[in-house]
Amino acid sequence: MTLSDIAQELQKLTESTGADRFHLYTVKGLTRQRLSPALTGRSPQTDDEAQELAGRLPKRFCKKIAEAFHPFHWGIALPGDDTGMHSEEIPPAHEAGGLVLPLTTEQRHLGAVIMIGQNIQVERDALLDLHSRCNALFAQITEQDPLPEDSEGAAISKRELQCLKLTANGLTSEEIAKRLGLSVHTANQYLANTTQKLDAVNRVHAVAKALRNGLID
Repeated sequence: MTLSDIAQELQKLTESTGADRFHLYTVKGLTRQRLSPALTGRSPQTDDEAQELAGRLPKRFCKKIAEAFHPFHWGIALPGDDTGMHSEEIPPAHEAGGLVLPLTTEQRHLGAVIMIGQNIQVERDALLDLHSRCNALFAQITEQDPLPEDSEGAAISKRELQCLKLTANGLTSEEIAKRLGLSVHTANQYLANTTQKLDAVNRVHAVAKALRNGLID
């Protein structure tokens, strides 16, 4: 699939939510992370929105999307925690509504797709499918790329280590979620992130590697 094909597919997914356009970013750097535009639903020659939008997002936003995998949004309503879908509202970065989906690949590339529009509406199951399909498209863009510059492997967050340590203590995802005040989906995602970052095949392997490397005790 070419970049043009991927852009067309992302535009279709964007329009399925009621949004008008999208901007896809990769996260560059580890010590000083930043969003770098990779693909946009508008011509970058005539529209600086992608660059401006990244600059308007909250400070440390790259760190937030590196530590979590739930959707972020402003100016729109998303399914709540009572549906099993956790999301987080952030300060507006555009006069229209926005939906932000963090992206990651097995090669530890990080990114995000931001969908912009006045009439964004998406149900729980559709949002889960949307997130999965955007991830698959992001993987196609980055699969041939090396690890980002100055990368030594993605950093593991404090919350991810908490989840992993509780797993090592024998707690289930449901018990971890209750202990830390998270949704089960979010607890599972933290554990999936940690497994990936440790290049482990499953949670048990991730716990073993974390113990061996002194990340948890």
